[in-house]
Amino acid sequence: MARAVLLLFALFAFLTVLRGLRIFFEAVRRGSAPGRPPVPPAREGDMVRDPVCGTWVPPSESLALRTGHEIHYFCSAECRESFRKSA
Repeated sequence: MARAVLLLFALFAFLTVLRGLRIFFEAVRRGSAPGRPPVPPAREGDMVRDPVCGTWVPPSESLALRTGHEIHYFCSAECRESFRKSA
């Protein structure tokens, strides 16, 4: 029983590392890796960047705020409120 639990834990850790590597290499491909300037989304379905903290999020999962003719996308309500207060 203990071996099964240990094996499941090792499998979970391995899959978590693989997921992290996939996310890192997607960020490198998009141009948001550390030390490189961010690349803005080019087409629908790409990620959008939170102007407050710089996090990349899918538009469908982000919170939006319209200022004039511009729409800004945020990863959280805290970032949206911070932006709203500073604007």
